[in-house]
Amino acid sequence: VKPSPLRLLIALAWACLAGCSSVTVNTDFALAQDFSQFHRYAWHPDGVKKSASLDALGGDIFDNRVRRAVEDILASKGMSRGEPADFYINYSVVTEDRMSVQTYDTYAGYGPGWGYPRWGYGPYYYPYGGGTQTSVYYYKQGTLIIDVVDAKTNKLAWRSTAEGPVDLEGTPEQREQGLRKAIGKMFERFPPEPAGKGGPGGGDMGDM
Repeated sequence: VKPSPLRLLIALAWACLAGCSSVTVNTDFALAQDFSQFHRYAWHPDGVKKSASLDALGGDIFDNRVRRAVEDILASKGMSRGEPADFYINYSVVTEDRMSVQTYDTYAGYGPGWGYPRWGYGPYYYPYGGGTQTSVYYYKQGTLIIDVVDAKTNKLAWRSTAEGPVDLEGTPEQREQGLRKAIGKMFERFPPEPAGKGGPGGGDMGDM
């Protein structure tokens, strides 16, 4: 039996919800910071704080993925790792449980019951009659925060955050690819151009 156009549309919606298009990136930085002096970096001496959120994402496995991705991106920008450092890099992660509610027109009895449960704990469906069906989906939302700290002053110079649903069922290769894509978006405009030289004069926000 061929799936109806409505079923295909619903399946596509769930697939997109779990993909990179649902990751939001926000970047901000200190306008007075001279980023032209940032050539050599090191990971912040305080290190990454262990947390339940980090464990939920894979602990040391996730930590290694973040570090490799950041170091590769900075190397592509001509920056090297070493001491004495011009700036420090650090990151943190936060995860929380979320709920998504979607209502669809079912018409001839078609609904989203076959779904695309790539992440989360559902979906669970509740028919309401009258040609509509509501799906309630529980999932985990993750936020990655990456900081750049001036090594001389130990003050925050730049920060980028990426927020989106966590894929709990992806392969290790898919997880690494998704993480690298998000971190690449975070560092897209790093180092920022000074105000008045064609770069943004303040924070920058974009969707992936």
